[in-house]
Amino acid sequence: MTLLRVYIILAVLRGVGAALAVVVAVAGGIEFVGQLQNIGTGSFTAATALTYAVLRVPRTIFETLPAAALIGSLFSLGNLAVHRELIVMRASGVSSWQLLSAVGLAGLALAALMALLGESIAPSLGAYASEVRTRALHHDVGVGNGQATWLKDGDRILSLRRQAGDLGYGAGVLLFGLGPDHSLTDIARADSADIDENNRWVLANYAETVFTASGVSTRSAHETAESYSLNPDLLALSVVRQDLLDTPSLQRYIRYLEENNLDARRYLIAYWSRIANIVAVVLMTVLALPFVFGGLRSAGAGARLLVGLVVGLGYYVIGEVLANSAAVFDFDPALLAWGPSAVLAVIALIALARVR
Repeated sequence: MTLLRVYIILAVLRGVGAALAVVVAVAGGIEFVGQLQNIGTGSFTAATALTYAVLRVPRTIFETLPAAALIGSLFSLGNLAVHRELIVMRASGVSSWQLLSAVGLAGLALAALMALLGESIAPSLGAYASEVRTRALHHDVGVGNGQATWLKDGDRILSLRRQAGDLGYGAGVLLFGLGPDHSLTDIARADSADIDENNRWVLANYAETVFTASGVSTRSAHETAESYSLNPDLLALSVVRQDLLDTPSLQRYIRYLEENNLDARRYLIAYWSRIANIVAVVLMTVLALPFVFGGLRSAGAGARLLVGLVVGLGYYVIGEVLANSAAVFDFDPALLAWGPSAVLAVIALIALARVR
């Protein structure tokens, strides 16, 4: 059984690898073509567009691995069924649970790969890709020591912190107000910035300290709007994006927000979803086995591809809908992040119980 287990594991991994190669090639091509319109802006070139697309490959793998795990497993196990190899294995005394253990080990290997990507590689390279693109488009922006971008707008100086890395200042945006004699009049910080319909900068989790002749005053707000003449594209440097934080940084940032009574819902959703998606890779891989033993035993490659796309894309869409619902309606982040994986686990258990 050891030799057969290795054979099945390698077959599943080859199938998933082929599915990932197709997905990454398509997504990378779309990413590259989407950046061609920026050629000629600042110092942005075709080489920059290609670099940006290549650096985002680990993130693409991380996001699409659950769906690719199901599609690749369906293809590989389906081929084994079509060529009667699974029938020979069963006739030789290999039980369904032994086959399940082999497929499960392949799923665990894929989950380990996804955890490695999400731990550091995908967020770090994704953040660097964003920085490369922004620097090329805005080559006149000053960047000090690689940690922040400094901009000046009238009597206001802004420091846009990097998305990933040192979170010593809570990342996001730092603002410094100057008086007529260039003295410091106020200091403010915000987690992130966005542009509203009136082209104002909307600063989230805003806190301000004002220095006056009579003393110091402070104020804070969940959200405030300010008018600046700066390019809106520069906002990409200020946002503390959860998808560009590695897991330890994401945990630290959540802890920072909670300790300061700030809104941490979307980061909690991202944290629990990251863990749930890693578990979903194993579930997706295992789910392919009952499909192959069932109606897809003699189905063609097109039918298996269709089933894999429907289930994989369905999982992704439902996960995104629930994540947005948690952010808008204040639902429990952990519960909704684990919801799709829990449903997937129930479906997998029911399907496996029917395998003879």
